[in-house]
Amino acid sequence: MKTAFKEWAVICRALAEGRQSLILRKGGIVEEGGEFRPDHPQFLLFPTFSHQAPDSVVPDARPLLQLAAADEPEAGEVVFRHFAIVADALRVKDLAAVLRLRGHHVWSDEVVEERFHRWRDSIYSLVVRVYRLPVAVTLPLEEDYTGCKSWVELSRDVSVEGSSPVLADDDFARRHSAVRAALKG
Repeated sequence: MKTAFKEWAVICRALAEGRQSLILRKGGIVEEGGEFRPDHPQFLLFPTFSHQAPDSVVPDARPLLQLAAADEPEAGEVVFRHFAIVADALRVKDLAAVLRLRGHHVWSDEVVEERFHRWRDSIYSLVVRVYRLPVAVTLPLEEDYTGCKSWVELSRDVSVEGSSPVLADDDFARRHSAVRAALKG
């Protein structure tokens, strides 16, 4: 796999621990029109350490910030430990529906609302099945990987063979159904 998705390390940690199976995404400032597009059905999770702060997540998820910080790689490196397969990608244009996703993710309401209202009133909801790589893969942090963008095309493939799902099939199916039900209201 060569496609990676940049996300706060604390969110990658929540996904890796099975605390959430949902990614809410607006877009990066260097993406065309600032607009996110769910163009990739599977991707490596690329943890980023900028812009995340304790008040960006719900209080009971704040310890994940410390755990994520402990995984921060050496300068000039990026470490891949997980990948995700998109089970559902929905553009949500109703803030009330997005707020009903509370409990399915660890972002604070303020972050969710700010992302929803930035540029246009909508946000993508990606339900993802997360897999743990059999061994962490460390790559050099290339200049092309930096900046506020969602997608990164890596210079080399990362093998996902032998990866194992973070959640059991039934657990993931329940989460997926619960997210769809929350969005319908």
